[in-house]
Amino acid sequence: MLVDDGKIAAKDVAAALKRREKTIRELRARLSALGEDVATSVAKTAAREAPRARRAITQAQRRARQAQGRYLAAIRKLSRQARLRVRAIRAKSGVDAAIRAAVKMAK
Repeated sequence: MLVDDGKIAAKDVAAALKRREKTIRELRARLSALGEDVATSVAKTAAREAPRARRAITQAQRRARQAQGRYLAAIRKLSRQARLRVRAIRAKSGVDAAIRAAVKMAK
């Protein structure tokens, strides 16, 4: 349309298309080289890192995680002010006392 209006010459369009094709070829070459580099580095990293077996958690860790879950569930329904009070109780008296206080406040 611009060529028909005389705003752009046909040779300018042809030159732009050639530049575009050259740029596309260069980008494809870079991407393929990059893909090969990434593939080799990933393979080297995977070969270095053998999968590790998961270590079982101790009973103390399990109890602590369960208590943390109960604590979060108990404070979820509380207001910001009540949460601050429960946090203070937790710091002073422990998680179990904080859970009991949060349950009382939620009622």
